[in-house]
Amino acid sequence: MTAFLLNPEQTARCAELRTLAAERLRPLAEKGEPGHVNRPLVTALGEFGLLDGLFEGGGAGAGPPGGASSGALDLCLTRESLAYACTEAETAFALQGLGAHPVHAHGTPEQRERWLPPVRAGHAVAA
Repeated sequence: MTAFLLNPEQTARCAELRTLAAERLRPLAEKGEPGHVNRPLVTALGEFGLLDGLFEGGGAGAGPPGGASSGALDLCLTRESLAYACTEAETAFALQGLGAHPVHAHGTPEQRERWLPPVRAGHAVAA
């Protein structure tokens, strides 16, 4: 059986995300109203750069500088780490990616330019 271990950078990133979610995101989540989008929480996800790696490829609204996105493992580790401390933050993170994916994958260049940067910044709610 093959052993699966995270590298030290991944382990450290998970710890950082758990701390961020517990100390900074959970208080915002607790102020939200059930059944309503928690815009301050979505904005914080953008401000902390958590939404940057959602989209691959270059151009407006793509992933981090250089156009590379997080891989599937990094995406899963981010979601798991957020959910460990604040399920609302993980849900908001996931919905930003799910809601913006059709624009990223099939939108015109104009639609991508209009919508992806504000989604990444947390200024637009994608879902």
